[in-house]
Amino acid sequence: MYQLCITIGGKKHCFPLPSLVDRQYIHKPPPPNFPQLDLAISVLDLVNAVPESDLSKELSQVATRFIQQVQKALPQGTEIVAEKAAAKAA
Repeated sequence: MYQLCITIGGKKHCFPLPSLVDRQYIHKPPPPNFPQLDLAISVLDLVNAVPESDLSKELSQVATRFIQQVQKALPQGTEIVAEKAAAKAA
């Protein structure tokens, strides 16, 4: 958690900065999973939940590139599809 700290009268006062994620719900995936892919997908979910900004665009590009690299390494006929795209195809 990050805090904004200000020194007033020689005493440090810290205020928590809000986060989009409630840390009590973050669980590490079990060992056989692919945590880097889990992270990339989670980043895209968070980016889609906030207003567009330079930071959100950059994070989205990095996560998308990573997912595309994973896609290239999958066996032929296997693909990673976003839920929205999968729903349209069905």
